[in-house]
Amino acid sequence: MKRVSAVLAGLLIGTAGALLPIGSAAPVAAPVARPVASEAPATVVAKTCDQAIPVTLPNTDMETVSFDRSPDGTVFVLGARVYHRMGPYVADEQRVLMMSLSNLEPTDLAAGTDPRFSGSGSRIAYRAPRPEANARATELIVFDVAAKRELARIEDVSATPFGWRGEELLFWRGNELRVWADDRESRVIDAPRTLAGVYVEVRYSGDGERAVMSFYDQRPGRESAPTEIYVVDTRGATSRALIGAWWAEPSPRGHAVFASYLDHRDLQLEDGRVLSAPIPFTGGVLVWTPDGRLPLLSPNELIPFDSTAELETLDGQTAGPAVPALRVDSEFAEGGDLFADVRLGGRGPSRLELFRCRIDPHPGHPTVTLYYGESSFEPWATRRDGTAPAGWEQLAKQDLEAAGLHPIEVGRTASLDPQIACDRPTCPTGFVLRVVVPYAERDRAYARCFREPYAGNLTLGAAIAGFHCVPLYAAD
Repeated sequence: MKRVSAVLAGLLIGTAGALLPIGSAAPVAAPVARPVASEAPATVVAKTCDQAIPVTLPNTDMETVSFDRSPDGTVFVLGARVYHRMGPYVADEQRVLMMSLSNLEPTDLAAGTDPRFSGSGSRIAYRAPRPEANARATELIVFDVAAKRELARIEDVSATPFGWRGEELLFWRGNELRVWADDRESRVIDAPRTLAGVYVEVRYSGDGERAVMSFYDQRPGRESAPTEIYVVDTRGATSRALIGAWWAEPSPRGHAVFASYLDHRDLQLEDGRVLSAPIPFTGGVLVWTPDGRLPLLSPNELIPFDSTAELETLDGQTAGPAVPALRVDSEFAEGGDLFADVRLGGRGPSRLELFRCRIDPHPGHPTVTLYYGESSFEPWATRRDGTAPAGWEQLAKQDLEAAGLHPIEVGRTASLDPQIACDRPTCPTGFVLRVVVPYAERDRAYARCFREPYAGNLTLGAAIAGFHCVPLYAAD
C-alpha cells in the first residue's frame, strides 16, 4: 500500500497515570512502564483482508448500528434498525438480530438495541427500545440464547454503556456503577466524576474487570479528544486517571489496557507490567490480535476512505495484516482469517462488513518512502538551478548511515513548495531528498526530520507542524 502521511498534533501532553482512590477502597499503585521489545512475530505473514463477503439483513431498509461476537467466535448479535435519513424515531424499528457465521442468515430475536454476550455466551443483554429518542433511562433485558426467551428485566438504567463481567451484568444508574446477578443488584463504585452534562464513552475489557471511561465536552467523533480518561477496576472498586492520555481501550480478552500519549504509547498488562514504546498513536485503526490480547495499530498517517491500513505492533514493527480503514468495532474472527467491522453510513445506512483475509503472495521486505527538505548548507544539496554536486548520492548515504539509517534507494524530487523539514530553514533549495528505507527504521528517520507527504503533494510544512526533530546534517 502506498503510504501517505498526515500528522495530527496538538494533543494533550502526559507521561503517566495517576491513581485516584474512590470511596473506601484501598489505593492501588500505578504501574511502572518498562521499555518494550519487538512483539512482531519472527516470520511476518503479509495478509490483506479485502475479500468482501455479502451480508444481508431481513429488511433491505435496515442498517447495522452495533454488533458483538460470541466468546466461541461462531455467532454474531447485531443491533439494527430501519434506516431513516431524516425520518422519525420508531421504537419498534430497533431490532436485535442473531446471525451464525456458518450460514450468515440473521434471525430476529426481539425489539431492542446494543446486544452484548455474557462471558459464557449463554446469555445476551440488550436495551429495550427507548419510548422516545432522547429518553435518559431505559430497561436492560437479559435473554437466554438457547431457549430464546427473556430471563430478567432491569429498570431505570442510564444510557451510559453497559457490559458483562463473566455472568454478572455491569450497568449504570445515575453516577453509580451497579452489578446484577441472579435477580440481585449491588453497588460497585461511583463514577470518578459526575456523568451529568458531559459525553462519556465506556469500554469494558473482555473479562469485565476493567472499564475505560472517556469524558468529552462535545459529542465524541474523529476530530474530538477526551478531556479526561479513567480506568475503573470493577473488582477492586478503584479508579485511576490516565493523566495526559488521549486514547485508551481495554483488551477484548483479559483486561489489559492500551493507552496513547503525545510522546509514547503503552500496554498495561494484567500482571502489572507496562510495555511502552516512544511512539505516539495519533489515531486511525486499532485492532486487537485474533487472541484479543495485543493491539495492532495503523501508522500515524492520513488514511484515505475505501483503503486498507497496514498494521504495526506496539513498538512500530510491521505486523503483517492490512485491514479496511475508517471503520468502527473492528475485529478479527476465525483465528484471523476473517475480519468484521461496521462501516458508518454518513448519508446512507451503516452496515456490517465481513472480509475474508488472503495471504499476500511473495511479500517483500516492508519498506517506506520518506522525504527530507534540503537546505543549501548540506554538502549534497541540489542547487536552485537543479544541478547537484558530483557524488551527491554517496555523500547523502554517508549522512544517512551515520544517523543509523540503511537506505535502499536514494533520489530527489522538486517540492511543490520550497521549504525545509526543519525549523527556520536557511536558504531552502526547493528540492527534497527521497529515500526508501526498511519500514522498521521509519521512526528513526522521523527523528531526523524525514516525513511522509500528503496524498498527491510533496509539501512537507503542514505535515511537520508541532514536531521537533534533529536535521540530518547540522550546519556549523
